[in-house]
Amino acid sequence: MGRKTRFAAIAVAVLIALGLAGFAAVWTMPALQDGLAKRAVAGRLAAGDKSALLTDKALHIVLCGTGSPMPDPVRANACTAVVAGGHIVIIDTGPGSWSKFSQMRLPAGAIDAVLFTHLHSDHIGALGEFAVQSWIAGRKTPLDVFGPGKPEEIKPPLDAEGDAYGVSGTADVVRGFALAYDSDSGFRIAHHGTDYLNPEGARLVAHEVAKPALGSAVTVFDKDGLKISAFLVNHHPVEPAFGYRVEYQGRVVIVSGDTKKNENLALFAKDADVLVHEALNADMARTIAEGLDHSGTPRLAKMVRDTIDYHTSPVEAAEIARDAKVKLLVFTHLVPPLPNALMRHMFLRGVSEVRGEGETVLGYDGLMISLPGGSTTIETSDLLR
Repeated sequence: MGRKTRFAAIAVAVLIALGLAGFAAVWTMPALQDGLAKRAVAGRLAAGDKSALLTDKALHIVLCGTGSPMPDPVRANACTAVVAGGHIVIIDTGPGSWSKFSQMRLPAGAIDAVLFTHLHSDHIGALGEFAVQSWIAGRKTPLDVFGPGKPEEIKPPLDAEGDAYGVSGTADVVRGFALAYDSDSGFRIAHHGTDYLNPEGARLVAHEVAKPALGSAVTVFDKDGLKISAFLVNHHPVEPAFGYRVEYQGRVVIVSGDTKKNENLALFAKDADVLVHEALNADMARTIAEGLDHSGTPRLAKMVRDTIDYHTSPVEAAEIARDAKVKLLVFTHLVPPLPNALMRHMFLRGVSEVRGEGETVLGYDGLMISLPGGSTTIETSDLLR
């Protein structure tokens, strides 16, 4: 063994010994463990502060749920957060979306409204968590929840006892969540006291949005320059179902909700900066249905096929974005799940051929789209990295 080789071996041995000694010290000395833990907590809290997004004069759109009811290990169900003008407005609260929102370290106490596009379970399931967790984070006023009224064009099916299904609107849904979380709220107030958990913050206040005519919109939120309006989309037999137009500092973002391709959405998307649009690849859904048939589960196969006729394909959404001259198209509510690069490639088949000059992004949980006021710039970043 040469001299240099022996020196290198000794140096490596010394480094290993020092590492082992350091590990042993940390493992056996509680005071050292506590000190390291305090430093790690302080650093993480400082690095995670996103409160500047509330006041930076930009419109931020954050995807906190881009999945669908089909099980997906990496995507929560439908949820989009709007951050601007000192406010956070949540569009849909699908199951799992609160967890994703909290991981992004956004200032939850600034949430002051939730908007539902429609009342399917994958769009409302986490309302209770958004309500209670934003209250714990510091919200002192009631949480306003906006959404459609009672279904208008459904013949209510009955159960064996004669009770009807499909007769509830947003007010009923909100009342149900408030009742389900009533004990939780009471226990927390009793434990922490009203100085820390204002009882008003535990309240949910429902607002049923008047159904607009085609070509018209209803303003549901208008504070400090942030304006959000509801317009009709086509998710029949789910009626009414809404898309939302978000405006701030001259920037415009459209959130489609669940819908098949329709002219009313295209009208409101005209010249928008960003279109966040649901997407279902029909060919891939049919392949899944065929697999379910062959596996002996034709009931599920039928339900998968049924979903095709009230959603929009990626190519159809690209056509809308092209014709409306939308600068950035972002796909969300992705059906089916896309666990690998090949499936993502298949999902987007045909999109680039029809998209035109604008950009297209396959949405993911944690994607933030930032639009500075008075500008044409569109920036993207990942809040979960």
